[in-house]
Parts: sequence; C-alpha cells; structure tokens
Amino acid sequence: MNSTSQPEDEDSGHGTEVDRAAVVAAIREWLAKFQLDLDGQVVVTGAGFGSEAITATAAALAGARSVFALTAERKKHARSPATSWDALDLATHAGQSARLEIMRRMHPHHWNDVDILVSCPRTRPISRSTVEYLRPNSVVALMAEPWELSPEMVDLNACCEMQVKVAAPNLENPTINLLPDLARLCCRLVHDAGINARDTRIAVLCDTPCRRYIEDALIELGARVTVFAHPQMLVPEMWDAVVVALRPAEKPSMDINGLARVFEAARGSLLIQFSGEIDRLAARYFGLRVWPPRKPGRGQLGIAPELLGWNPTIRRIVGGLKAAEMARRGADMHRESVGFIASAIAGV
Repeated sequence: MNSTSQPEDEDSGHGTEVDRAAVVAAIREWLAKFQLDLDGQVVVTGAGFGSEAITATAAALAGARSVFALTAERKKHARSPATSWDALDLATHAGQSARLEIMRRMHPHHWNDVDILVSCPRTRPISRSTVEYLRPNSVVALMAEPWELSPEMVDLNACCEMQVKVAAPNLENPTINLLPDLARLCCRLVHDAGINARDTRIAVLCDTPCRRYIEDALIELGARVTVFAHPQMLVPEMWDAVVVALRPAEKPSMDINGLARVFEAARGSLLIQFSGEIDRLAARYFGLRVWPPRKPGRGQLGIAPELLGWNPTIRRIVGGLKAAEMARRGADMHRESVGFIASAIAGV
C-alpha cells in the first residue's frame, strides 16, 4: 500500500518532471527533523526512480559509509534531462554520488558488510535465501507498516531465526503523520473516478488504521459514509460507490465471495480500488464497474502517492530510515516512537 499503481519492478517518478533542488532540500529538511545519523553504516536499496532515488540519496546525506544501489537488468531507454532522476542522478545533484555503488546484483561477500537492507521493489522479495546472507543484528527496513505489505514481500520468520531485526516506521507518529495523507489520496481517487462526494452514499470497506481518517475526510467533503471491516458486512443500500481500502493479502481481499456481496448489496455502484486486491475477472463476471481501469500492481495503491507532492513520500522514507537506525543501534523502540520492531507473530 506504500507504492504506486506501477508494476513491482518499477518505481514512481520515472517520466515525471521534478525539481531536483527542491527534492534534495526537502530531504535535508527532514533529515534534520528526524536527526537521522547513518554514519559508518552500509545500506542496500534500489537505484531506480522516485522513492528509490530519494532513499539512496537520503542514506548518503545521512552519512552512510556506502550505499549499494541495485538496478534492474533491463534494456536501456532514452531519458530526457527532465525525467532522468534515478538514484545516481539525484545523489549526484546532492553531491553524494561518491557514496553510491550501482550494482546489478549483490555478491555474497558484500552482504557481510550490510547494516541496513531497505525493502523496495528492487530488493524484494526479501526471502530466506537473502536473509541468510545478513549478519545478526543487521536490520531490514520495511519503509511501511506491516499491514501495508503483501505477506510474501519479507520473510519475517527467517529474519527472526537469523536474528535480523525488522524495523517499521510508525505512520501515526506526529513527525511522520502519514495516515491523513493516505486519506487525502483516497479522496483524490474517488474524485478521479468521477464521483462528486457531496450528498453521495459511499460504503468504505476498510480493515486498516486508515479507517477513521478516510471516513472523516469523505464526510468533510459532504459524503454520507458507512465503514465496514469486511465485504460480507456490507448492508444493502443505494450506494453510489464502494471504496475498497483493505490490507494486502495472499489471496484477493475482494474475491468472488466478496464481490458477490457487493453485487447483491450495492448493485449499480462503482467499485473504487484504493488498497487491497480485487479479483477483476470475478468483477467482470458480476458486471461490476471498477476504478481505476488499470489493475494496480500487487500490494500497491490504486493512485500514485506523488500526486500529493513528494513531501509525504520523503517523510515516510526518512522516518523508515530513522526506525532502522534506531533498531541497528539497539535504541528503545515502542509503539509511540518513530518506529517499531515488526515481529513474525504480528505477520505482514
């Protein structure tokens, strides 16, 4: 739920004109606010566009000894200066390119030096075979709360067995404070779907901490909103739209049974996919209309977070790195701090 609607081997920001100076300035601002200090640390992340570029640059600016940035094996494509802002480009703009090492793959001997492995499209899935290379007390930085991620993205059981810590940012921490932004994104998606929220009946299927934020944001726009924690709880009503804001899962949150309930209880309404998976083949079987037309990548939002600007993404990334820093140095971490340790018991 922390990504865009692009395929998993892509990252947002590719093809998007960006003010690099403004992005770097914002990174520096949030580094200072979080007091992020990665002095001497070795960080592994992606070398891609958007959030991967920001992560690599933030780690370098925070003093990381080395940033191994993994790049995808793909055909090269032409990029104009306006859209060429991958990790190396942004780090160069920030004067930190010397700290980056662009690699297609990590060699086994490199893993012995790694302190922080960032979960991102180019490092996932972080499977048992990857975790076994990491040394004890190194850290996997989730960069999202566990409920946002598909279960297969990180092997929490392997991390526990190998004594590798898994650090997650606390999105409700006052400094990160990302849940209101997610609610704003949801409202933007509703608007983009052609729904005028005022005086419309909207059912929200939500089992995440975003629940009250999405409800409040839609009500503020004039909608009449009812939230249900599960599709089977949806009550028959003249719904104008049904917003799906569910957790990612191994099987689609909205499978044939959930969609059958929508067909029965909200016939004629528009199904809006904010988060969670929808079995689109089953949706077509029931004749349900789904927005957005293009299926989001697995575990990704139905709308690009960058539509709100890069500031929320930068807050999330620097907060995620701060959580990893705290875990690496053994700082006290609790549910109210900037981050916390994710456990295999809680699940992803």
